Formats: sequence, C-alpha cells, structure tokens
Amino acid sequence: MCASSQALLLLPLLLGVLIRPLTGSNVFTSSSFLRVVEIDTSVCGRSQRRSRIVSGQDAQLGQWPWQVSLLENEAPVCGGSLISSDWVLTAAHCLDTSLAPSDYSVVLGSISPYPVNADAQIRKVVQFKRHPYYQKEFGPGDIALVQMDSSVNFNNYILPICLPDSADQPVEGTLCWVTGWGQTGEEELLPSPYTLQELEVPLISTEVCDDYYHIGSETSASEPIILSDMFCAGFPEGQKDSCLGDSGGPLVCNVNEVWFQVGIVSWGEGCARPNRPGVYTNVSVYKSWILGLEDAAEPTRLFLPLLLLPVLTLLGKPSLALEMC
Repeated sequence: MCASSQALLLLPLLLGVLIRPLTGSNVFTSSSFLRVVEIDTSVCGRSQRRSRIVSGQDAQLGQWPWQVSLLENEAPVCGGSLISSDWVLTAAHCLDTSLAPSDYSVVLGSISPYPVNADAQIRKVVQFKRHPYYQKEFGPGDIALVQMDSSVNFNNYILPICLPDSADQPVEGTLCWVTGWGQTGEEELLPSPYTLQELEVPLISTEVCDDYYHIGSETSASEPIILSDMFCAGFPEGQKDSCLGDSGGPLVCNVNEVWFQVGIVSWGEGCARPNRPGVYTNVSVYKSWILGLEDAAEPTRLFLPLLLLPVLTLLGKPSLALEMC
C-alpha cells in the first residue's frame, strides 16, 4: 500500500476517535452509514426484546442475543460477542497464551454465564488470536478473536452483532449499552442467580477522557495513556460503570433499530469512580483485522501538532488501582 493510501486510512484516527455530537439521530460520522462485510444486516444486531453492571439492571433473555460468556477451565472469566456463526470477539487480556484453546469454552444464548437455561448452547474453542499489538495491560490492541469448534444456528436467543465500518466513528455523547456478568462494585460480586446486567452509558471522546484521568494523577498531561484505538464511556461523576469481570463484553449502539458494536470492555481505574470512566477498545479501528484483510494501523503515543491532538490520550499511574475489567 502506498504512503498516501496509508495516510488516508489513518486520517480518522488523526482527527480523533470521537467528535462532538451532531444534531438529529446520527450515531456515526460517516455519510456512507455503516457497512457490514460477510454478515447480513437482516440477521445481525436484531434483538428480539426491548427493554447491574455498576448501578445497572437485569437484562432479559434474548435481549442481547450476541452476548457470550467465555469460560476458562469451566469458570467464567470474561464476556464476548458473537460476530458470525463460528467466531466470537473479546478482549486480548481475557486469553492466556500459556493455555491451550481447548481450556476455553463459549456459552451462548444464556442469561447466566453458565448454560443454565434450555436455550443455552456451549462450544469448545479450537483457536484464538490476540491482536499482535497487544503486549501488556493498558496498552494497544486489546482485542481478540475466538473460533468455536462448530457453527451455531441462529435463533431468537443467539444472533450475531453487527460491526461498524472502519471509516465510521461513534459520536461523543451518544447513549449506548454495555452488558456483562462482572462485579456490581469494586468489592461487590454479582449475586446469584448471576443474571446478565445491562447499563446505558454515554460515549466520551478520547481527549475529554484523558482530561478526566489526569485529574489527581501524577502523570504529565503531555503523556497520553488512552491511545488512538481506545475511547471511553460513562459519567464524570462515576456511580455507573462496567467493572471487573465485564472485560471482553460488547458496548453496542442502536442505529435505526439495528445494533452495532462500537467498543469492547477493556480496562479502568477502579469501578464507577469520579473522573474515571470505563475504557473501551474501538472496534472500528480493527475492522479490517477482524475480517482478516490487513492489520490495523499501530496506535501511537507520540503527540502531534495541536490540530491533530485528539488522536491520543488518558490516565494516571498504575499505582492508582488500574484494573483490567
């Protein structure tokens, strides 16, 4: 690929992961709307039902049919999302490369992290692929693909989520939904019967989130922690947030009654703390990688001229109780 083409591909990142809210019902900035490759939009993102992560609420069976539970040696470790009949999307930090793929399994169509209801299915994992940029916690590339040992048949309780096009970026302030079986507080486990939790949160731009995380931090304002493949969602006052155990789960937005996954639960500093919203991997950045076409452009920590500043950002030192969710 020539340098000019690469520059065009990087332009959305250089202009910032998120932009200011637009009027009307636009959720994404691309005038071409959203395109999904290899997944029919008549199937993906179609929840059959309408309607606590931290200050969240119980979900209903079939409300989020793409939600999956990732088990490690039969114990729930993370969430994930079904993106096709064979593949699941999750966070890279959820998968231990020292373990065999067969040590992992996926629960689908369940309101619990275990296959407890009649409509639930379970699949063994035959392979998983963490993004090559992922090397450490809080770094870039916190995204992974998991292949199941056999295809699933779609029904009212098991459906794939739609993926945004690489050029489409979510708009700051848009209200979207995050789901998971994680803790309901920093010291509070999800109580039995472990019902899937849902929470509506507004999207936060990379640069604004960076400002939040630098409040009370010893990290220099010139040193970004949130990179170009991350953005945030939540409230500046805290109180509502994803938490430990929600990692890998989807952050989804409704566009004309079709749901698209814009983010993957990645990390945060504590849970629901003021000025510390949840941090998410930006799915659109890795759309080409997900489809196996090419690697995404590597996120950078270098600051650019002022007009290009929204590329980067975020956070205080790890000593301030940073957590992978």
